[in-house]
Amino acid sequence: MIDVRGFYQALPRLETGRLVLRPFTLADAPDVFAYASDPAVTDFLFWGPHEALQETEEYLKAVVRQYQTGEDGPWGIALRETGKIIGCIHLMDMDATHRKAEVGFVLARAYHNQGMMTEALREVLKYALGELGLNRVEGFCVVDNLASAAVMRKAGMTREGRLREYLFQKGAFRDFYVYSKLARNG
Repeated sequence: MIDVRGFYQALPRLETGRLVLRPFTLADAPDVFAYASDPAVTDFLFWGPHEALQETEEYLKAVVRQYQTGEDGPWGIALRETGKIIGCIHLMDMDATHRKAEVGFVLARAYHNQGMMTEALREVLKYALGELGLNRVEGFCVVDNLASAAVMRKAGMTREGRLREYLFQKGAFRDFYVYSKLARNG
């Protein structure tokens, strides 16, 4: 059985050609605030934009506590060359019994349309469906979020369908697409 708590307490460092996926630290607050305060970046998310750096600092304190207690927490996505945090990717709602999890992600606008999130997502899927031993990773996006849908598709996930008025987001019920990747499709 997958040790969910242990996974989050020792969130592994993953590396790609251009990126390093690593646990957040409190020192990442300025970089995180730079993208979390951008209304264009948070438009399709359930949170944001952050109004002040203090809000980002409180968020990161909560994330660090989650790592320590084994609750789920995201990877920060850093540029390999500079170490600058440009986004995050989160393997969440992990279910050890059914060997599945959900993935969510966000990326600073300056790095959109460069294949970076697809690169990060491919690495997380490879790790989750390989070394971690999950059978299924799923992702959801508002149907209007064409960029997130494209990232999931390019990373090898399959769109399974449309969930009508699935969640209440920013004042309205929204339709979502659900995507997944299975271990057998490697």
